[in-house]
Amino acid sequence: MPTYDYSCKECGKKFSKVMLVSEYEKSRVACPKCQSRKVARVLSTFYAKTSKKS
Repeated sequence: MPTYDYSCKECGKKFSKVMLVSEYEKSRVACPKCQSRKVARVLSTFYAKTSKKS
């Protein structure tokens, strides 16, 4: 599942939320500290986890 990074415009807290792409399209994210819905997506790095074959 993808991890989405956010920053609250009210209190400035940065946080991450793990959710399915379908959940992301439908949801309105709230800040875990102040419960404000005024949050902005923050660009983050992308990484892929693969299995190592020997």
